[in-house]
Amino acid sequence: MKKIVREYYSIAKIIQKDAWNYLIGNFFAGFGFTGFTLLFNLYLKSSGMGEGSIGNILSVGTYATVLMIFPAAFFIKRMPIKPVMIIVPVIMSLGYSIAIQAETLRTIMSGIALAGFAGAFNSVIGGPLLMQSSEEKERTHLFSINHAVMLLSGITGNLVAGSIPDLMLEMGIETSSGYKAAIFIHLVLAVFSVFFYSKIKVRNIIVSDDEPDAKKKHRLKTPKKLLMKLVIPPMVVGLGAGMTIPFLNLYFRTRFDLSANNIGMLFALAQFFTIGGALAAPLIAAKLGKIRSVILSQVLSLPFLLILGVSQYLPLAVTAFLIRNAFMNMSAPISTNFSMEAVHPDDRSITSGLLTLSWLFTWGITANIGGYLIEHTGYMIPFGFTMLFYILSSYMYHKLLLPMEKYRINTNGK
Repeated sequence: MKKIVREYYSIAKIIQKDAWNYLIGNFFAGFGFTGFTLLFNLYLKSSGMGEGSIGNILSVGTYATVLMIFPAAFFIKRMPIKPVMIIVPVIMSLGYSIAIQAETLRTIMSGIALAGFAGAFNSVIGGPLLMQSSEEKERTHLFSINHAVMLLSGITGNLVAGSIPDLMLEMGIETSSGYKAAIFIHLVLAVFSVFFYSKIKVRNIIVSDDEPDAKKKHRLKTPKKLLMKLVIPPMVVGLGAGMTIPFLNLYFRTRFDLSANNIGMLFALAQFFTIGGALAAPLIAAKLGKIRSVILSQVLSLPFLLILGVSQYLPLAVTAFLIRNAFMNMSAPISTNFSMEAVHPDDRSITSGLLTLSWLFTWGITANIGGYLIEHTGYMIPFGFTMLFYILSSYMYHKLLLPMEKYRINTNGK
């Protein structure tokens, strides 16, 4: 532990100012939108909506992001990114506000779709901006720090989001209204991220200008076969995640009758566990390699998914949830870092968008299926499908990306 602290202390000294502003902005955005994520499903459920309909609503936001990924990547390469980073949290908060105020299913879906469209820009900015705002020495650690910051914002966001509805209930305010008020508070705090994003001085995420021909400049400079290899594993992960992950708060609500406050504390604790894993991930990757670390973390999460699917004993389910969350998420920044390094610098925005697209597209499909299965059969079958797709994804990482990493190591002599 001391070694990790010393290493990150030395890295923190050389992180650039743009990166720090991005990290702090991400904290506020993550705090606000985590609160929304925790409470929105519970709010819909308290209003009498079933898991199938909730899955359909969540899928609308996912599909909106999917549709906007490529246009977002196109525009981001051709415009200053600061105005985009400033307006995105505002539009997302507006969309979520519309959804929480809406009285019809169509209006709810419209608000979620608006937020999803705006969220697509976040998907294509983050990775390239971190690459441009760092040097090789601190880059892997910076991706892990960014992941840890998002988790830390999730911890605080979940704790506050879970406590406000219960506090309002004690004051005589009905549960549904308490959820709504808590969500609005979080959305206001998410908009505060704009203050820090506005301080970022990077104007454009294109970092090379080796082709003067404007038409050639915006063509893909990374082989399409390589891009396909990068997106297939997260695409399979998305198939598994969509089945169960969007419904984990409802899982603890319906199976164990936990209050919003207890669910918030549980999710906050899960993210605290994941922070430790995310910060340790670069050290593990330095010994095992990036791709082996991803495979190991996914495989280790499988037994705990099985426990979640079958357990009716709360302490066991909580333990499984915490450990699964840590293992499955600890290597996410390493996987992203690997993909950003594997492609041409000018293709990082489109690659970041493709990675998000591959995950979200399949996630959206199975969120519909998972919601239906949960509503009609319970959680065991969806968790079984999640395990199956995670196993398949691990195989894809081994088959497609591990040879690529070995080749790069041998070529670079590292």
